[in-house]
Amino acid sequence: MSTSCIVSIVIYFFLNLLVTITSKQLVTSTSRPYLLTASHAFTTFIATTALSSLRSLVSSTPTADPLNSPPPPPHDDESRLSIRTHAILLAFSLLYTVNIGISNLTLGLVSLATHQTIRASAPAITVLLTIIVLKRPLSSYPAAIYLSLIPTIFGVALATIPSAPTSASATYPDDDDKGVNTGFGIALTFVSAVLAVVKTMITHQLQQQPSSLSSFSSPRINLGLGLPAIELVKYLSPYAVVQALCLAYWNGELEQHFVSQSSLAGRVEEAEAGGGAQRIVILAMVSMLSASALNVASFEANRRCGALSMGVAGNMKQVAILLVASLRRRDGRHHQVVPEWRVVLGTLMTTAGGMWYAWATRIMKDRTYS
Repeated sequence: MSTSCIVSIVIYFFLNLLVTITSKQLVTSTSRPYLLTASHAFTTFIATTALSSLRSLVSSTPTADPLNSPPPPPHDDESRLSIRTHAILLAFSLLYTVNIGISNLTLGLVSLATHQTIRASAPAITVLLTIIVLKRPLSSYPAAIYLSLIPTIFGVALATIPSAPTSASATYPDDDDKGVNTGFGIALTFVSAVLAVVKTMITHQLQQQPSSLSSFSSPRINLGLGLPAIELVKYLSPYAVVQALCLAYWNGELEQHFVSQSSLAGRVEEAEAGGGAQRIVILAMVSMLSASALNVASFEANRRCGALSMGVAGNMKQVAILLVASLRRRDGRHHQVVPEWRVVLGTLMTTAGGMWYAWATRIMKDRTYS
């Protein structure tokens, strides 16, 4: 992997970790996943619009050498976008919103450990979709990359699957992890994992030039728009806000919100005494700001590194969350569902798999350009 790819993946990793933890706590406390999705999208739109305007201002500032000044960024004016581009953005925004909404919804339907285990299958799903849907040959990836996915995926499973069988309604005793494992919740989480992979693959394609085909592209499916990450996220965010609010209305979240005449902070204040409102407000602010940064960072990392690399990085985030949760339970107040040695071993396996994957990817690219 190139240095820029590694840096973008690291930024994506830590932001993803922060958003997952804060979103889990907010959904568990408020039961309003679609309003949370709308708040993420709205904050993202404000942030990307400000960044885009700042970039346009900087690029329009006269320089000492106008002949060597950089060209203005493409697509600065949304009115310049073609009808085809708007149609593609609208269709993708539906997938974008549904994926976020279902992901936030499943955080309240299953335990965090179950959620992370299922989402750990993302690299395998990416490979399967690349081969089956995009008709890429098995030789698209060298054997080392396939082998590196084994510890990456099974490390998460080792760190999450309980040491003793639990019932379908068993919970993971954690103050911030009150999800109940049901058949519907598990199935929906798997659907969420597939949608996340599809979204990641299409995101990579959208940032390619229309005339070029990426390694994840099909000759018959070329959705390249040539939009940079900030512009792409800026155009998608308003669609996401409207769609998330429609889902919140359909799900009854808006009605509950206005009937109770309380904000998210007020709702939690009724359920939690002693600083609950202040805690939820801080969580909401951190979640919205970090989600804004994550949306841009994930698109940029996707453009630089590709869908499979994003899946591997996502798995490393999964075990990081589990390791943090395991350390929190060492105070003796919570039952250790998974032995600590298995969490540590699973973390080491996934980390080793991620490093192996990075090395194999670097070798593959060196051979490609040699």
